Amino acid sequence: MKRVFVLFSNLVLSIFFVWVFSIWSDTFVSYHYPSVVVSEADAQVNYSHVKTALTDLAHRTDSLIAIQHQEPGEDGKTRFSYTPFGNGELPEDLKKKEIQDPSTVGVEANYFILKGSVTTQKLRNTLSQIGMTNLWIIQPTPLSNLARIFTNGFQLLSIIIFFLTFGSLCLITQIKALRSAGIRLISGENRWKIFLSPLRSDLFNAVGGFALATLAFYILRHIFSLPSLSIYTASTGLLVYNLLLLGIALFFAVLFATGIKKVHLMSVIKGKIPVRGMISLILIGQLLAVIIVSFSMSQTLTYTAAWKQQEQGQVAWQKAKNYITLSASREAIDVGSLDQARPKQIKWLEFMKQAVAEDKAMLVRHHLVDRDRGSGPNSKVLTTSTVWQDYSPQGNVLIVTPQYIRQENIKLSPATSNKVNNLALGEFVLLLPEQLRSEESRYRATFEESMTNLMSTKSLNMTATVDYLPTGQKRFVYNTTPISYQQFLTDPIIIVTTPTSTGPDAINFWNNALQDYFLFNNLETAQALIKQAGFETWVNELKSGYHIYKTLLDNLKREVWFTIAGGILGIATSILMFNTMNLLYFEEFRRDIFIKRIGGLNFFGLHKNYLLAQLSVLLLGLIVSLLLTTNFAVCLLVATLFVINSILLLYRQMRHENRMSMIILKGA
Repeated sequence: MKRVFVLFSNLVLSIFFVWVFSIWSDTFVSYHYPSVVVSEADAQVNYSHVKTALTDLAHRTDSLIAIQHQEPGEDGKTRFSYTPFGNGELPEDLKKKEIQDPSTVGVEANYFILKGSVTTQKLRNTLSQIGMTNLWIIQPTPLSNLARIFTNGFQLLSIIIFFLTFGSLCLITQIKALRSAGIRLISGENRWKIFLSPLRSDLFNAVGGFALATLAFYILRHIFSLPSLSIYTASTGLLVYNLLLLGIALFFAVLFATGIKKVHLMSVIKGKIPVRGMISLILIGQLLAVIIVSFSMSQTLTYTAAWKQQEQGQVAWQKAKNYITLSASREAIDVGSLDQARPKQIKWLEFMKQAVAEDKAMLVRHHLVDRDRGSGPNSKVLTTSTVWQDYSPQGNVLIVTPQYIRQENIKLSPATSNKVNNLALGEFVLLLPEQLRSEESRYRATFEESMTNLMSTKSLNMTATVDYLPTGQKRFVYNTTPISYQQFLTDPIIIVTTPTSTGPDAINFWNNALQDYFLFNNLETAQALIKQAGFETWVNELKSGYHIYKTLLDNLKREVWFTIAGGILGIATSILMFNTMNLLYFEEFRRDIFIKRIGGLNFFGLHKNYLLAQLSVLLLGLIVSLLLTTNFAVCLLVATLFVINSILLLYRQMRHENRMSMIILKGA
């Protein structure tokens, strides 16, 4: 059984590494080579300064340094390339970029040390001396990468479950060794040999599992074209995993070998063996199993709700496949002082103003992210309902540009439609659901004040033209954010505005909306606007909004299935641990149980103390699970199922022990 488990778990880890590295394939260099991240540079610093300084540093230290370039390809997706400084060739997985025009190269980038004696601190100092600021050193190691992979989400739960399962299997093996320990000790066999002998097979199993998983990863790496560097990290991960399995096996072997030393030989021969400490360990394992299963089930419900929310927009997004979102580069967003950032923000505002004026892009600003971020992952907002009763400025409100009205075919009166298409400075259109007609004056005053404050206008007050929309209407919000999954709002207040009507002081609003809420009509239009503005180095990626939506939807589906699998593994592990617990319990108290049974005690009378111990652990698990998940119904259900499981498995084991007792009494 242990051999099957070790081989199976190693193969699962190997496949998991393939999945992780397929996601990391474009950025895997960041997880392998040390680097310095530059997020800001003085205005006078250009690529020529960087090239001179880093080439000199590379030659002095016999090193190879490379700058990373992030640029959108013809399909809009980010393409990574590298320009080396110093002697040597780039690793085979890195694409080289020849610089034709140094003036078009941004210097706010990642700088990698690919080989040589130069340190990240020396590289940082050199970059700082030529005018780079806001520098961070990244020093990755195989262990830090493994920690990044396995210290969150279902990965952590799965690893804990694997270790608990293997620990239970080791306990069962040692219990079997205990049954013959007395006779083997009389025959002169060393106690360490008795309990360490299973380690030999564990070692062979670990070597076999490591070899099989490494071979599987090597084959899959070629099939999926993964970076060659991934072999090193995957092999390290598999090696660490198998060493930890051997460590668990060694721990229990030492525990049993030292424990049996404290018991007299005659007691061992009579069947009295030191397992009470093991029972305590199993109880702790059961506690972890309860918490893991409760957490997995709660996460499954959460991800399922998010999945259903996200899935509601599938048909609408298929009709809007062409819309493109923009991801700005580090060079485009100045994180320094306001005075340094302002010129770039003004250029972005002019860029967005042109796109809206030429009907080549639209704004769809919602407040779902703010709502969901404040409510937490297990909140009631993760439902399929699109109703939101909050009509405050930060509630059920959409701020859009005129193209949204046309795209969604929202019917307006001729006068309002004309106003939407001809907004003057300081004007916006306020479209209220019909149900709010009686409170027009209140909402007009509220949103005029809100828009004035939101747009940071100093010299004018925003004024509203009010009209009404029929109630019971669902509005598509083009949501591509990874925090909120809702795609529709029922009867939102719709505010129609433009960069021109909000004035030059609305820089912050429009810049903040650029990457998450501003959509271009199609890829060709976005590329043409960017080229016309000279923003080629300011854009990392142009990605289809539909592609972002589908990626998030697929991620949610995967999380649902992974958490379900984690829950199933947790349940299977808990059953194994309950069986192990019962074996230990009967090994320790078989004689006492037999005497009590002869005395006429019923099932609960025989096992009262044992069941109380189990119930105490399950109650503690229920409390901890509640603190972690805040889902009372799920935690109570899991605890109840564990109680029933405990009683049924104990009853089954007792019937087996009773049959064995009768066979012994009959002299069979």
